[in-house]
Amino acid sequence: MVSIILCFACIGIIVYFVKRERKMANRMQDMLDKAVLGVFEDKHLDESKLSLLENTMWRYICDNRLVYMELSDEKEQMQKLVSDISHQAVTPVSNIILYSQLLEEELLSIERPDIKEAVESVHAIMEQAGKMDFFLQMLVKLSRLENGIISVKPVKQSISSVLQALGQQYKLKAKQKNIEFQVENSEETAVFDRKWTIEAAANIVDNAVKYTPEGGTVHVSVIPYSMFIRLDVSDSGIGIKEAEQGEIFTRFYRSGVVHGEQGAGIGLYIAREVMRAQDGYIKVISEEGKGSTFSLFFLKHELSHK
Repeated sequence: MVSIILCFACIGIIVYFVKRERKMANRMQDMLDKAVLGVFEDKHLDESKLSLLENTMWRYICDNRLVYMELSDEKEQMQKLVSDISHQAVTPVSNIILYSQLLEEELLSIERPDIKEAVESVHAIMEQAGKMDFFLQMLVKLSRLENGIISVKPVKQSISSVLQALGQQYKLKAKQKNIEFQVENSEETAVFDRKWTIEAAANIVDNAVKYTPEGGTVHVSVIPYSMFIRLDVSDSGIGIKEAEQGEIFTRFYRSGVVHGEQGAGIGLYIAREVMRAQDGYIKVISEEGKGSTFSLFFLKHELSHK
């Protein structure tokens, strides 16, 4: 009889502790779920009823939530600062370019043997102002995209308009470098925002033309799949080191081998963000000294976000 009572007592104790552990695990899981969703509130907790482990978990979540909020505030302030500076600097730089052009015209109208040096100085001012304008325009686009001022609105449409825009935009630039530039037409349809997709693809084609030496090739083509279409930009340029291929899509990253070329390290980052915003993605296959192929993958059909 005693043994039976002890047996039931043991079973009761085991059940009690199992239920207790399960209840604690459920409460901890609830904490983590709310923390992930960003709705965790410490006022809902009664510290006196928490176990040591639960209390430690609660403190950890609260501390990390505070750090996350501080980092988010700092990021927001930095984006706002970059946006404000970029917008405020656009007009002065545009005026410098305009006044430099007017000064150049005025100098060219003066017939003096020593005027050549002054004209060269004006050309240097215009060149540097042009570089500043390029950087500022890229920063403005970046800040607008990250702050949601410009939203990407993908719709199903033909990719041909993007291909035509790339051909028109870079045909002359490639010809000036004696680069064989070919854009294969395609009537394939996909889901994308036309304006931002042209911006993303143009950043890649611009790099291809810029970093392909004279006499090289740049080829743009489209390959259809069952669920995606793939837009390839292939070149016979300088290529990218394998160690750098994971870094080139980050903001402001520039390889040491291209520091002599104009650029801000923003173009590929914008291209990646645009593709993400329309449920696509981008990847690169490259070999140093043998060229690169950047591939943009677009959905053929719209996804349901319900």
